Amino acid sequence: MIVIQWGDTDEPTALLTKARTGDDAAFEVLYESVAQNARRAAHRIVRDAYAADDLVQEAFYHILRAVRSGHGPTDSFSAYVMATVKRLAYRYSKTQSQTMCSDDNTLWERLIAPVAFESPQADVVAAAWETLPKRWQQVLWLIEVDRYSPAELAPRMSMTANAVSSLATRARSALRSAYLAQLQEA
Repeated sequence: MIVIQWGDTDEPTALLTKARTGDDAAFEVLYESVAQNARRAAHRIVRDAYAADDLVQEAFYHILRAVRSGHGPTDSFSAYVMATVKRLAYRYSKTQSQTMCSDDNTLWERLIAPVAFESPQADVVAAAWETLPKRWQQVLWLIEVDRYSPAELAPRMSMTANAVSSLATRARSALRSAYLAQLQEA
């Protein structure tokens, strides 16, 4: 473990101030002081050295962007890094738990084979789906099929979690109405 002794001019808050103004060397010193511990923390959560390295790099990328835009930590740099790394590692672990691994080729073939809808309602559902705006189709697919939560989608959609939830509710209602209208036409 590398222990860095901070001098009067190189304490973390002074280095953060320098990094905020674009000093790459200052951010490098901050990086070197915390990266090894951050890797260890990420590895404890994800149990994969390569994924842990990627998560640490992603955390530092986000932190550097935040610092350069005037946001991010103003003190307690190492605590901020550790919190960011842990948040990313837990999110990564959650997405990996949805991954299914199998050596069974027949299962793989069934999973990638096109789904044949034999139901007469399939055409009605497809027609109702096509009447929805693309944004509503997207939010319904992400929430109902891909199982994302509104909180996970909020940053991607530049909305609050409540706004995403409200959008999904309106989209479900519109799909229901469109489905009933298609049934009446059929």
